[in-house]
Amino acid sequence: MPKPQVPSKLSVDFSNVGERREGGTSAHVPPGDYLLKIVGCELKTKKDDETSKYLNWRTQIVKPEKYSSAGSIWHITSLKDEALFGLRNLLEDLGVNVPKSIVQVPIATIVEKQMVFGATLDDDTYNNKTKSKIQATFKKSEYEDTGSSDDDEEEEDTATETAEVEDDEDLEELDVDDL
Repeated sequence: MPKPQVPSKLSVDFSNVGERREGGTSAHVPPGDYLLKIVGCELKTKKDDETSKYLNWRTQIVKPEKYSSAGSIWHITSLKDEALFGLRNLLEDLGVNVPKSIVQVPIATIVEKQMVFGATLDDDTYNNKTKSKIQATFKKSEYEDTGSSDDDEEEEDTATETAEVEDDEDLEELDVDDL
């Protein structure tokens, strides 16, 4: 059997290859409610429509903790006028009051503070690959951790969760301009 030929060197032109892209695909976890934190955001333009811009938010699971290392969950909020309700809903669920006026959305501050919100995740299958997709968002104070099976552990988690919510209640009344 002939030995396979392994080239000692290979010339490859990388001059037109884009920079390293983070993540790309969302992680997959069981459908349900989760607490997520914002860990990144990019302003993007649709490939087929240069006038159509959107924010691509990178989030990570905070609770239930057993899924905290699952990977990134991506969430898109369109910047088209007819779809701005998605961005407004996300900001309000992060605890930011959004006035009915032109505002400067402090994306860098939201990412830096790793602000937390609740989300309902469901399965999304495309090209035979299943990932988790955010179907709805809600305030973190509305999150109920149902992942525990031990009653004592559940009571402990609820007490911890209540304390965290009370500590962050000052975020509940932030205006966009305050961030």
